[in-house]
Amino acid sequence: MIEFDDPQLPEQDLVLLPDEALRGDEHPGAGQNPDAPPPLRGRVRLGGPLAQRLTHDQLAGDPDLADYVTAQAGMYEYYLVRLSLTFAPTPQRPRLEFAHLALDLSAKPETPPPVAHSMDPMRLTDAVQVTQTRRLGPQLSLLGADASLGEVGRSQEFTTHQPFAQALGLHESTPGWEFRRTVATELTGCHVLRLVIRTAAGSVTDLGCTVTAGVKIPLLRRYTRALPRPLRLEAAL
Repeated sequence: MIEFDDPQLPEQDLVLLPDEALRGDEHPGAGQNPDAPPPLRGRVRLGGPLAQRLTHDQLAGDPDLADYVTAQAGMYEYYLVRLSLTFAPTPQRPRLEFAHLALDLSAKPETPPPVAHSMDPMRLTDAVQVTQTRRLGPQLSLLGADASLGEVGRSQEFTTHQPFAQALGLHESTPGWEFRRTVATELTGCHVLRLVIRTAAGSVTDLGCTVTAGVKIPLLRRYTRALPRPLRLEAAL
């Protein structure tokens, strides 16, 4: 196993636009609906992305890893990419209900396509205690939670795990991570994300990045920001 120190990622505050604005006028500010919701500011920061090519020399401390990369040197190259998402440290109103970081890998030549070879974290969960009640009422009718008269009930407690963060698109060209607020955990703090990208040897690969977040005001509304410049992965010869 090889351990890498996490570098200091350059961060940027994201101004996320409501999805309606993204589908609207091509020239922001021209003819926009004055009742349209304002952009979402100060809620999400993006760190990186930064990429590091993985070579035999870097992996020499783990012979199995080094041999694996060397054996595929004529077919594939591997890059370690680091990103981070930082949500406002204290919950703000409206609360963030979810955030989605989507990556889009494209390369020239196009085949074989670049893919997310591995991702971390794959899944983070919160344990939530749930009480389930089964009730029967008059004439054996099934009763909901609001029933109270003439019922026969039985309660059962169990623990379920709500996903707080999970990776998406492993072994695909469109990987990403989704974060969702749970009963126990708000979307706050900094979360470091890592993935290893496998791309064809000698190819030039671009990594595009889009961040989407959702809040309830009172209905769920989506806000999106796509980075204008992709990260380019290209081996220096």
